[in-house]
Amino acid sequence: MTGVNFIQNALYLAVYLIFVCLIGVLFYGVKKYKQEKRFGSIFVTALVSIFLFFLLNQAAVVCLYSQSLLSIGNYNNSAGINCSLWAARLAIFPEQKSALYGELGKNYMILQDGKKAIEYFDKAYKINGSYAYSDNFSILVSWPFFAGILYLLNGDYDKVYEIAKDTNSYGMAVTASIMQKDYKKALAYSNMNIRRSPIAINYSSRSYIHKKLNQDKLAEGDLQKAVSLCKCNTRCIALQKERTKDSYWLSYAANKKKKYGLAK
Repeated sequence: MTGVNFIQNALYLAVYLIFVCLIGVLFYGVKKYKQEKRFGSIFVTALVSIFLFFLLNQAAVVCLYSQSLLSIGNYNNSAGINCSLWAARLAIFPEQKSALYGELGKNYMILQDGKKAIEYFDKAYKINGSYAYSDNFSILVSWPFFAGILYLLNGDYDKVYEIAKDTNSYGMAVTASIMQKDYKKALAYSNMNIRRSPIAINYSSRSYIHKKLNQDKLAEGDLQKAVSLCKCNTRCIALQKERTKDSYWLSYAANKKKKYGLAK
């Protein structure tokens, strides 16, 4: 038995034990009330039952979501999707429910079903009212990044900019601005993106933007910076140079639309 399977079996056992405890407490409380006719016993039973129900719910959600990851990892996609869907349905707290619907959308994106993924990304946003999550929860949530890719390909640029605003992640906003040929906006987002993540592709993107704004010296400087960050990796260098050409950006969306079934 692998460590992952052991943890999953432990989660199943926890769900079973909590359920048994909940039923036992309910039967004991009712029996105690019939014997003593005291509302105090019902009150205590209700409090303990609510606590156990909360534990049962959270254990079931975690169990279902972890099972969905295992199933998709083992190429059992239908089981993975069903487990992920039920985890989202059972979640009590809005932020948790939103995150799980977003992760369900991400699973559909992994399966290259872009339309279904967008449906659940929209549902996740509607529940939470934002693409941002609380500090204790945000480390577990990655779906807004994936949603940004599909919104970009689908031409939903306002949603891309909303994600950038909520998450302080500007890569897709740079690309959206380039797609709209708003190069001044693209430059503003690109500057913020480089401050946050000074990597090669971000410099080559800004090089292209400078080029479109007829700022040739700045364009050349950013390209050289991108190349230097590749550390003599020939494939990386070739990609950075390709990203400064119109042909790269013209084919960017078309190729990915076909991959996710969004081509019209």
